[in-house]
Amino acid sequence: MTKSPAGIGAALAAWTADAEIAERIVHIETIPQHGAIFQDPDPPLPERLRAALTERGIDRLYRHQAEAIDRARRGIHTVVVAGTASGKSLCYQAPIAEAVLADRRATALLLFPTKALARDQFRSLHGLGITELTAAVYDGDTDLEARVWARKHANVVLTNPDMLHVGILPSHGKWAPFFRNLRFVVIDEVHVLRGIFGSHVGNVLRRLRRIARLYGADPTFLGSSATIGNPGELLSALTGLAIDVVDRDASPGGTRHHVLWNPEMGEGDMRRSALAESTDVFVDLVRRGIPTIAFARSRKGVELVYRWARERLDDEHAARIAPYRAGYLAEDRRRIEKALFSGELLGVAATNALELGIDVGGLDAAVLATFPGTVASYRQQTGRAGRSTDESLAVLVAGQDALDQWFMNHPADLFSRPSDSGVINPENPEVLAAHMTCAAYEMPMEPTEAMATFGPAVEELAVDLVGSGRLRVHQGRLHWAGRRAPAPDIDIRTAGGPPFTIVDQDGQIIGTVDEGRLASQTHPGAVYLHQGDSYLIDDLDWEGRVVRARADEVDYYTQPQEDTTISIRATHGSGSLGRFGHRHGLVEVDESVVAFKRKRISDRTVLSYEPLDLPPRHYTTQAVWYVIDEETIRNARVTAADLPGVLHAAEHTAIAMLPLFAICDRWDIGGLSTAYHPEIGGPVWFIYDGYPGGSGIAPLAYASGARHLRATLQALRECPCAAGCPSCVQSPKCGNFNEPLDKDGAIRLLEEALR
Repeated sequence: MTKSPAGIGAALAAWTADAEIAERIVHIETIPQHGAIFQDPDPPLPERLRAALTERGIDRLYRHQAEAIDRARRGIHTVVVAGTASGKSLCYQAPIAEAVLADRRATALLLFPTKALARDQFRSLHGLGITELTAAVYDGDTDLEARVWARKHANVVLTNPDMLHVGILPSHGKWAPFFRNLRFVVIDEVHVLRGIFGSHVGNVLRRLRRIARLYGADPTFLGSSATIGNPGELLSALTGLAIDVVDRDASPGGTRHHVLWNPEMGEGDMRRSALAESTDVFVDLVRRGIPTIAFARSRKGVELVYRWARERLDDEHAARIAPYRAGYLAEDRRRIEKALFSGELLGVAATNALELGIDVGGLDAAVLATFPGTVASYRQQTGRAGRSTDESLAVLVAGQDALDQWFMNHPADLFSRPSDSGVINPENPEVLAAHMTCAAYEMPMEPTEAMATFGPAVEELAVDLVGSGRLRVHQGRLHWAGRRAPAPDIDIRTAGGPPFTIVDQDGQIIGTVDEGRLASQTHPGAVYLHQGDSYLIDDLDWEGRVVRARADEVDYYTQPQEDTTISIRATHGSGSLGRFGHRHGLVEVDESVVAFKRKRISDRTVLSYEPLDLPPRHYTTQAVWYVIDEETIRNARVTAADLPGVLHAAEHTAIAMLPLFAICDRWDIGGLSTAYHPEIGGPVWFIYDGYPGGSGIAPLAYASGARHLRATLQALRECPCAAGCPSCVQSPKCGNFNEPLDKDGAIRLLEEALR
């Protein structure tokens, strides 16, 4: 792939010279290049390993690499925190290679959050050329013959938490020699193991440690992470172990240009679509021959950017771009990855599936269609460009979202803000109960061992699981009571069961969708996009877990309407926040998709309103809520008629600003406001974890309450719109079509409460 630093300079010069474009550029942050700090491990690496690294152009190690290797040698559980292209992989590759050179029987298990990342690391390990190191990928795309070979011959197995959960731990007897000699467990990209996924993975890792003990092994855990606020704390919560942190990144970096780009304001306080604007930037960079990745927040966004760019590029350039996202079939992903790695592709539109540390070749520019939800993700995605000392370009195209506009108004905050903290909740009752059944299937548990493995919460859960018939007691031990393994029915990336399969009119599988998104994204009548083509959803087969779709090019999109009710089950924290009552606890949520609108793509005109009759989603989760008394409402000059819109506006903006204080985004959380809640006896608004049992976000929201509400008020005050817009009070995921909303009333209410 041809490198084009000169092209970056030309692009920046052209943009700033164009008056219309220059108005959109609100800030350019240039981070100068910097050199490396080297350090040698003590003792030095084995000669064969040093020779292998020299062949790859690595003559010396960075300081953070040497520090991590020294800790791994001493059996210290460690997480390495460094930026993109900083050589984090070598921090675990070198100790593993050193171990197998000393003892061919030594084994290592490497866990990656994506299949693509595992295959990328397999290529890297294989490239070392160390014959004693026999690596194999073992995931859902590995065929049966290759799986058998891996179990018998590999001493380094690369997989993902999903396959460890469903394919390795339940059949650990077949892996006995591997577990008996297990020296290292690598957890790559620790920062993405948050929320409900991280909560599941924390329990999978506890099951792994239990099985390792069965075979007499006590492996050292090594993690790598992008820069987050609590890397050691997060990996410790995932593993249940004390963790050392190596976080002095000593790798070099080239000059990086960060452009903050705010689309122009149109009619009705609406900015031009961030997807459309990002497509403009993507197309311009591809035409200039600058290898570029464009990130979109959703699968649909990826498909639209690709589709629009393909239509506007000439045939030669159009043939060199592709979309990439989760939900594609394995053969499609492998084909796109190969074209990207080889340099055949000049541009790719992707979700965060390509955010992680895959070697994506010589990309020089990254375009982000809206802020990706967290500062950690922003740094990861912009780091996809210029992965060595080359000059690079990152363009953040702001959306209407309040958080996007916050950073457009406070650019220094984006570059100076400390990294967010990741949270998990491994004691989530639903998650924990699921993994207790898996552990009992893998090896019957004594109650004391269950508590030692999973914590004291299992004592009460065990009684419930026995009472419900999922576990049984025999000779004082807990046994799985089912006929087949429970793991295949537990999807560790969501709170539901296995994903639903999407098939077209010919019965061909075109993708998957998880249970949490099912009703809102693939209800009958919904428009579903796949690889640039649109499909209409004809049917939802709940029992068969199949979504039936048919190809149909339409000029509209669909927007669901949801009905939500909340009941309070327990209050864990109670206090005051200014004049608001401030609470945290457990709630029961009922969510139903009751209708949808068809809207014309070109002008968002409502074409029709269609009712739906779908089963509700019911679950218990964690929430924080704000109780408002009558005096505060009266002093804020809010009438009874205006109160629903005032609360709704405050709720929306508070949800939008919460990612400033925790690694989450608004799609991880839900909200509800009401002028009268029967259990409260008055007005209230809730913010709740959008997963059964909760994923740890609500407690952080409660802890950061004062700072969170002050930022909410500031975002409302600073938005220049007259009556409320997507940059302050409107939400892209509102189940009530953003009605009613009262921005001015929300400002008065928050000012009165926080006075």
